[in-house]
Amino acid sequence: MELWNVYDQYRHMTDRIHKRGEDMKAGDYHLVVHVWIINDDGQFLIQRRQPWKIGFPNMWDCSAAGSAVLGDDSEQAAVREAKEELGIDLDIEKGERLFTVKFSQGFDDIWLVRQNVAIEDLHLQEEEVAEAKWASEAEIREMVGTGEFIPFNYLDLLFEMATSSITLKKASVDDADELLALQKEVFMPLYKKYNDHETSPVTQTMERFSARFDRGDYYKILFEGTLAGSVFVYEKSPGLMRLHIINVLEKYHNKGIAQEAMKRLEIMYPEAEAWELDTILTEERNCYLYEKMGYKRTGDTKVINNDLTIISYLKETNLNKIISL
Repeated sequence: MELWNVYDQYRHMTDRIHKRGEDMKAGDYHLVVHVWIINDDGQFLIQRRQPWKIGFPNMWDCSAAGSAVLGDDSEQAAVREAKEELGIDLDIEKGERLFTVKFSQGFDDIWLVRQNVAIEDLHLQEEEVAEAKWASEAEIREMVGTGEFIPFNYLDLLFEMATSSITLKKASVDDADELLALQKEVFMPLYKKYNDHETSPVTQTMERFSARFDRGDYYKILFEGTLAGSVFVYEKSPGLMRLHIINVLEKYHNKGIAQEAMKRLEIMYPEAEAWELDTILTEERNCYLYEKMGYKRTGDTKVINNDLTIISYLKETNLNKIISL
C-alpha cells in the first residue's frame, strides 16, 4: 500500500495522508516528479513503459517518474524513482528543478540531471520499464510525431532550458559566506550612491543573512557554470510570493540573466497567484525591467533618506505557468 502526503492548493503539506488508488478529494494535491537525465553528448535517457501500464502503455517516457511517497520531498522522490526504475544512483547535486506543473490533483516537479550512465549498468524495474536507451532531441521529437513518445506539452521549454547558459541551483546555508560576499559586491555602488546605512544589503549581518535559508528559497544563478548572481524568494502569504532580492554581478550585466531568472521563478512556483518586489525609485533601469516583466507599481513608497525612496511592485496577471498535459 502506497501512502502520499496531502498538500493544499498552495503546496502546504497538510496533516492528512492519502492511499494510492483511492479518489482524491477536491482541493487535495500530491507531489509527483519527472526526471530527465541528460549526458555530456546532449542525449536524454528515456524509458519505454510496459504494455500493461495504466496511462500511456508501451510508450516512451522520460528517464524516471512517479509519486512522492509519505515523507518524501521532491529531491528524495527523484532519487528514489531513478533507483527503483533504472537501478542507478541519481547524482542530484548535478540536478536542477526546472519548473513545476500544477495539475488537477498535484504538483509535478520536472528535474533535469546531468549524468553519464551506461545502458549496460541499468537494472530495469520489470513491473514498470520495458527498455531504456539514449535519444537526442531530434529523435524524441520524431517519436512524438509518430505517437511513440508521450507528447508532453513542455518539451520545447525542456529542450531550450537543457541547452541554456543560465542555471538556477538551490543554495544552502553552507553557501552563505559566498553569497553574502556576492550581495555586498553587487550593492556596494548603490550603498555609496545613496548613503543608505539603514536598509542596504551591504550592511546586513551574517546572522540576518543566514536566516533567509529558513524562511524561503535561495538560488545561485550560474552563467555557463560560473556564479553570476543569486536570487532569494519566499512565500509572504498563501498565494503571494515575494522576490526579495536579485543580485547579478556587473560583468554579467546585459546578458538577460535577471529577466530569465524571473521567468523561471514563476514556472517553479505555479501555486503563486501573485508576485511582489521592492526597488529604488530612481533606478530607472531596474524599474524598466520589472515593468517589462509585467509588474505594476502599487503606489506604496518608503522614504529612506533625501536621496532614496523605495517603491513596491506587484504582478497578478500573465504569470508564466505550464498547462498540464
